[in-house]
Amino acid sequence: MFRFCLMLAAIVALAGPVGATPSDQVAQAANASIKGDGGVVRLLVNPSGTQSFPPFVIQKLHLDDKYGFKLETKPSATTQTTTVAFQSGGADIGIMGWNDISRVKAGGVKIVGIAPFLGWATTIVTAVDSPNRNLGDLKGKKVGVNNRAGLEWTVMRALAQKVYGFDLEKGVVIQEAAIGVLQGLMAQNQIDATLMFNDLTAPLVVSGKFRVMARIQDFNEQLGLPDTPLLMYVGDTDHAAAHPNNVRAFLAAYRESVKDLQSDDSLWTARAQELNITDEAVVAAMRNGSRPMLLSAFGPTSEADIRKTWDILLATAGAETLGMGQLVPGFMTLDYQ
Repeated sequence: MFRFCLMLAAIVALAGPVGATPSDQVAQAANASIKGDGGVVRLLVNPSGTQSFPPFVIQKLHLDDKYGFKLETKPSATTQTTTVAFQSGGADIGIMGWNDISRVKAGGVKIVGIAPFLGWATTIVTAVDSPNRNLGDLKGKKVGVNNRAGLEWTVMRALAQKVYGFDLEKGVVIQEAAIGVLQGLMAQNQIDATLMFNDLTAPLVVSGKFRVMARIQDFNEQLGLPDTPLLMYVGDTDHAAAHPNNVRAFLAAYRESVKDLQSDDSLWTARAQELNITDEAVVAAMRNGSRPMLLSAFGPTSEADIRKTWDILLATAGAETLGMGQLVPGFMTLDYQ
């Protein structure tokens, strides 16, 4: 009996936690063997967005200590400020759309996509009593956008051209501004509709004054785009080459933070309180909208799917809209997963 119990204990230990899937066990085993070199990883993060939640969890639960590095966060709200930080040597890791990675890399900045972060979570918000139901209804209206070079606007332009026969750049009155400004303009009824980050969509909708007209993911499906990340973690290539263990350690801590965010509601509440969001209905909306969009690791077809997405957008929107004629080689890598 004693020998049987020892054998059973060994089997349970090999099998991993009760309820763990084979992929969970592989990830846990891979993470367990990863250790950084003890140095600092400087992460650029939008302090008011969904991207602030994983580093909050990493620091709150001391996952950086667990994986052998020290996380230091620096604020950056736009692709432009992130690019400048990389150019000046002021950051090691940041977040960008994969088209921005390609465009910035083509401009000579030494960066590469190292992991996915978020799916296509961006929404288009309009007043609850608005007649706006689709992109065609926005013709001649005032529309907010935070980045006209971003993937979301590119997808909107492609769909408007393909389905509704007009160019958004010419067919609407564009209000380009930071996402927080657009949120304020929407609340003041200064614009008819706006692109909105998923976390900031929540308070608008919960107020009862606004609704989601569409999700960019809906437009992707109409265009036949593959399921790909929208945003990626991007690393400085010189730093990654000099400190590969720290990059792998950061990504291991990130993967664990995503797992925690998927299972622990209190982490969302704690971070929301730091952002002065105390309405539990808003927190719940943020949490429920963000969880399905958080991504942990590239799949074997991730790059091929992104390139297929690029080809479709190139054919429907054109190189001028995309800001370049092709994705640069080496815009992403699986070396640090």
